[in-house]
Parts: sequence; C-alpha cells; structure tokens
Amino acid sequence: MVPDCFKVAIVGGGITGCSVASTLAKLSADEGSLQLHVFDQGRSGVGGRTSHRIDQENSSYRWDHGCQLFRADTPKFRAINEDWIEKGFTQEWTGRFGGDGDFFGFPHQPPFYTAIGGIKSICKSLANEYDECITVHEGRRVVDMKRSSDNKWKIIGTGDEAAFHDTPESVARAAQPKVIGEGFHAVVMTDLSSSFGSWHRASAGVPAEFAKRVQEKAGARVPLFTCMIAFEHDVNIDLDAFSMKDNDTLWFAARTKSKPGLNDPSIKHDCWTLVSTPEYAMREIASTPMQDPQTGEFIPQSPEYLKSVPGPALESAFRGVLKSGFLAKPTDAPKTVYLGAQRWGSALPAHRHLDEASLTRKEIAGVAYDSGKAPLAPTSTTVEGSINFVKDESLMLFQAGDMVSSQTPGFE
Repeated sequence: MVPDCFKVAIVGGGITGCSVASTLAKLSADEGSLQLHVFDQGRSGVGGRTSHRIDQENSSYRWDHGCQLFRADTPKFRAINEDWIEKGFTQEWTGRFGGDGDFFGFPHQPPFYTAIGGIKSICKSLANEYDECITVHEGRRVVDMKRSSDNKWKIIGTGDEAAFHDTPESVARAAQPKVIGEGFHAVVMTDLSSSFGSWHRASAGVPAEFAKRVQEKAGARVPLFTCMIAFEHDVNIDLDAFSMKDNDTLWFAARTKSKPGLNDPSIKHDCWTLVSTPEYAMREIASTPMQDPQTGEFIPQSPEYLKSVPGPALESAFRGVLKSGFLAKPTDAPKTVYLGAQRWGSALPAHRHLDEASLTRKEIAGVAYDSGKAPLAPTSTTVEGSINFVKDESLMLFQAGDMVSSQTPGFE
C-alpha cells in the first residue's frame, strides 16, 4: 500500500465495525488508497454482540450467545442481505417456532435471518472480503487516543489478557498501555462503552465533549443476560425456538442445531441459548453492579458468578416453561451437562420514545437503563430527520452503531 493513503481506525469489531470497514473498502476508489484498521478486544476475535461461543473442552458445545437473529425490513438493508445471501454469508432461519412474545418480531413476523455456521461468521466474512485494505487487530483494547499537531490520531492500547472484558481488574490495570497504531486521519467508534468514563474496561479515552454528545444521543440502554446450556439429549418439545411475553425471567430460547450450518447429526446432546428479560437483567445488575460503589473500579463478570446466579436462574425458568405445558404437553428437560452465561450490559438501546421521565428507567452506577416495551418489528425510523451516527468533522471523529441510530433497536 502507498504510505500516504488515507488511514481509518475502527474501534470495535462487531457487526457495526466490520460493516464500516467493508463499506469503506467497497467505496475506496483505488486499491491501496485506503487503509482500514479494526481494533477488537474480544477474546475469540471479531463479533462483539454478534457472538458465537464454542466450548474449549468440547467443541461440539456451541451457541450464538449474543445476537440471535436479524431482520431485513428496510429496502436498503434488504438489498445488503440479499447480497450476503448470494455470497453464502447469511440465510433465512426457518424452523418450528412458537410462543407469545415479541423478540424482534419473533415468532409472528418472519422472515428471520442469521449467519451460516454461527452469527459471528458474518463479521469474519465482511472483514476477510477486502483483506487487501482491512487489517484486524484482535485482542487489542483501545484505552486512549491522542491527536497530534498534524491532525492525525495515535491509538494507545493494551493486548493479551489485559484487553479482555472478563480479566481481573488487577491484571488489566497492571498492563502498560502502548501505541498500537498511529497516523490515522479518522477514527470511528462502534462500541458505546468507548465513551464511558475511565472506570469502564472499554473506555477508549474519547474526548470529553464528543463523549458527552454520544451519551446524550444514545440515551438509556437495555441490559440482558444469556445462558448457554447443553442437555444430555434432545429436549422433548416440538419447537426449535420460542419467545415469552409475560415470563419474569425468560424472554427467548433457541436450539443451536436448528440454525443454518449448525446441524451436525453426529451430536447427541442438545445446546440451547436462553435470553433473559430486560427486567431480570436490570434487577441483577442492580444487585451485582459493574462498578464498585466504594472504589469506583470496574467489576468484570466472573465465570463463577455467571454460572452460579444468572445461569441457573435462566435454566430454572426454561425448565419451568417446559413443565407448565404453556408451549406444548408438559415435559421435563434432560440432564444438564454444561451451563454458562454472559452479561450484556449494553445489549441494545432503549426505545427512543423513553426519556428521562420514563417510569421504567433506572440509573445504576451512573448508567441509565430502561426496560420499557414497544414493538421491535418491523424495523423503521423512529426519529425523523435524525442521522444514524455522531460526528465531529473538525476532529474526524465518528460514533456509529445501533446505540446512536434513529431506527428501531436491533441488528438492522
């Protein structure tokens, strides 16, 4: 590549970050005229909330444990998804669906889509499609950014264990940040947490005035927990996924092998992803916060906590639904052979009509959460005349992603 090409740093390798990289690469007029660097702090590579987990000890245990599906309602995104389908990146998810809830329109407003072989594969596909101008820096956490006298950005960060979200705070703080990229003409942030205060593990040292604008546009967010569970054999229910309307804890459940590219007939056990309600997640985060109230330090999610509190709560709720006969003939779930969980503190943005006067809003450790309900499908513009990002062209600083979008919350 020519040394004086336009360089862009993209902080976050989720669906937004990889889409930004792919879109800019596609728009690049000449090969080598654009260098795109994606910095991602994930333990298992790009993906972010479009994540897929494979157990390290048993690779046949696997789950989409973040985003479960996506819609293609708007003409623009429908065209994008049609291109992805043609390239073999995504596919319509069809199966035996039920329940009375609204999980992004599921189950009553199809079609629903997902990536083939696990939801995070779409991020990998987008990043790899233009690898001549996209460089992905995996396991790199951006902790600060500095603009030099020539108006170019220097990216400062850490790597390895210190970069990961679940690493003990003592390990993360002991790491010595260093320059991990420089000479960037523009920086695009895609993780809302980049604009948090320095106490948060994902804080990227965003200039204060810009961070304030991001927080104001984002408003409140919705937290969720997911449980990754494997049963000894198939759950005896004629459904592959369902959503719940009035369950106190469980919002959605999906069988892994019902999704495109994940049905291996040789696997005898049955993996399910269980998604909590926002109400349950808000109660749990209030009782086990992400910030120490005395020291102000970030509290990472520990496997012990996840496996002993939210994981069992979601398993119990799932078993309760099966036994109740609400979905079908009452049945017992088989023996559990694996249980894990994940906390998504910023799973999705709250609905845009919910302001500071919302009765369902609660501030926890200085962060506004809101579990207020409204239809999640079809995807539409909820704030007319509003752009779907935050920008400061004088600094060449941008924030993109669903948290600052004016559309219905969700992948699209």
